[in-house]
Amino acid sequence: MISSASVPPLETRVPDRTGKKVQGIKDWTPPHQREEMERLLEQLRAGLPVDNAYDDLNEVLGDGPVLSDERIEELTDRFRGNLMVLVDKVLERAPGDAQARNALVAQARSVRQEDAAGTPLGFLRRLAFSAEALLELLLEEEPVS
Repeated sequence: MISSASVPPLETRVPDRTGKKVQGIKDWTPPHQREEMERLLEQLRAGLPVDNAYDDLNEVLGDGPVLSDERIEELTDRFRGNLMVLVDKVLERAPGDAQARNALVAQARSVRQEDAAGTPLGFLRRLAFSAEALLELLLEEEPVS
């Protein structure tokens, strides 16, 4: 613990506003243009690695060992976030029947809003089934390499 005697009072700690440039630090520039911000947003939103998603699905829906309560909670949080990324991607670019696509999106949104208090593992599995359906829909459009 730092003694309060060694810390200068708050009012004496002010930023250096002398105008001196610090070597290696660029001057601040205004925010990016709208197009650049949209491009950056798209790159950030695309951050759901499919391999990792399938590993999580296998862990939840496969014949592996029984999941601990902590692992169920961790995977539930992950699937809740991943579902929204998948929903966004499906709405943006999934092929096929719009009615079926919209039904899967509505189901994913509904499951995500459910309360997990009763049966956490059952809830996690419902999240996983929704994520799997959305992934399959998205991967239908991907070309086979």
